[in-house]
This record gives sequence, structure tokens and C-alpha cells, in this order.
Amino acid sequence: MVFITGHILTEIVLRSFFGTSTQVLEEFVGYGLGAMVFLALGHALRQGKLVRVDIVLGKLPSRARRALEVVLCLVTLAVMAFVMKYFWISVSRNYQRGTISMTTAATPMWIPEAVIFAGMGIFWLTLAVYALRLLVGGALIEESGINE
Repeated sequence: MVFITGHILTEIVLRSFFGTSTQVLEEFVGYGLGAMVFLALGHALRQGKLVRVDIVLGKLPSRARRALEVVLCLVTLAVMAFVMKYFWISVSRNYQRGTISMTTAATPMWIPEAVIFAGMGIFWLTLAVYALRLLVGGALIEESGINE
């Protein structure tokens, strides 16, 4: 967020007072936004801040809710593993080929993709730990986060 705000303020000053631009505002703000979203997923899960629809879960008894949470965690882990597999293929291919963005900055595409992949990995690990904790009787995620 600091990076994005700083870049926007720099652009305002450059355009207003010097009649020039960095020419990369949109590109770098997009990379920053992607990094913020994906790197925050694991923390948001742990704090209970991800959007959850508890229409079914909220009405279930504790034992059934725990079982359904485990199943949903396992399904999400499988889907994320699938997505991460193909995302990693893209990261490694862009690295090997030296793919760059088609902008003035000519950013190597593997860099922003690797940051997003890291965020996916952190989320996957956080979710795996949560699923394991549920299996051994740990606390459910509530709106206030995982109760220790």
C-alpha cells in the first residue's frame, strides 16, 4: 500500500510540476495490488477475515461443522495445488524464456508471478495447518481468527 501510494504521489508531482511521467504507474500499481492480495491471503485466513458464507456451517452442530470444515479445507487445498502447479509452470517458463512486459519498464514477468505464487504457497500452507489442527481437535476459525 505504501509503494502504491508513493508511486501515485510521485506521478502527481512529476506530471503537475515537471510535465513528465514514470510511464509505469499502471503496471507497477497492478503488480503491487496483486502482491498485496495474494501475500495477505494466509494472514486473512488465520485472522478469520476471509469472506465466509456460514449459511450451512452456522446451523450445524459443532462435530458436523468440524467435519465439513475439514472436507472443505481438503477440497480447497486440492484446487489450490492444481492452480499452483500451472502457475509455477508459467513462472518457470517466463524465467527460462526471459519474458518481459510489453511496457517501458520491460519488467521480467517471472518476478510479479513469483510473488503471487509465494502468496498462494503461504495460503496453501496456512490452510493445511488449519486442516491438521481441525483433525486433532483444534479451534475453528471464527470471525476473530483462530482461537489459540
